[in-house]
Amino acid sequence: MGDVRGRFTDDLAQHPAPPLGDLIERSMAQGRRLRRRRRLAQFGAGGSAMVMLVAIGLAVGPFGVGADDAGQPGGMNVGSLGGVVDSATPSPPGVPDDAPGGFVDGPGGNPAGAPHPPVSPTSLTRVIDTVRIGAGPDGELLTTTPQAALELLTRLLPEGKTGGYANLRSSGAGDGMPYIQLHLDRGEGPGMLRLSIYQDRLGDNPAPGTVELTEIPDNCVQNKMVTVYHRDGLQIDLMISTCLSWEGKGTSPAPPALSLEEAIAIAANPTWGTRLPADLVRSGAKRFASLARSNG
Repeated sequence: MGDVRGRFTDDLAQHPAPPLGDLIERSMAQGRRLRRRRRLAQFGAGGSAMVMLVAIGLAVGPFGVGADDAGQPGGMNVGSLGGVVDSATPSPPGVPDDAPGGFVDGPGGNPAGAPHPPVSPTSLTRVIDTVRIGAGPDGELLTTTPQAALELLTRLLPEGKTGGYANLRSSGAGDGMPYIQLHLDRGEGPGMLRLSIYQDRLGDNPAPGTVELTEIPDNCVQNKMVTVYHRDGLQIDLMISTCLSWEGKGTSPAPPALSLEEAIAIAANPTWGTRLPADLVRSGAKRFASLARSNG
């Protein structure tokens, strides 16, 4: 028995232990990819819901400056907003003016209410940058609402006219977290943006400041998605669409509203979180009082 055990031990010694660290890392990365694909599919699954839009538009100030701060120095102002009221984003050619804005997904933009295909096999996600995530906001913080998220997003956008505001319900945005939409017109026609707040508590996310880009060439709604990882499992997904979606009316081509650099700067802003400054929450509640949750 001793000889058998000795030969067995010698035989094992000739085969080094597998690199468990590499296996664990690959498994964690695979898990993140699967969750990302599931979130993208869940964003699309919310498309059949009826989406209520706010039929107003507001002029916003320069990048990093709120509409009421246009031309003034300094960064984001979390006070109440003024701004110039403008008309809602017009419908594309061939679409009735009273057609409500809706969520459209799928290759080329799948009309709301139609079957939603799985995430395109042509989607590609890669790390494109690493940025510094600054300290979060101080003072009184309140639970993030869709209205507050829209308030913050409009203050961080480049100069242009905004409209087409929507609160999109989707489990892909995380339990109780906002998933919002707006249109931004910088002089070449309106483009569509969608932003979601997601918190993953599994603890295997990339380091804070990691920036990922997901590209889905055959999906005009989710054409490009910038994901910036923050602390405590928080991640901000900002989608840059190449079309406008109209519930039950298909899609209409539209210019990208942001460059990748602009999208990264917005998604990396340390103010984002599951709780936002109280002034933002209160201002958003007043400014977007007509914003209703979708029925999905």
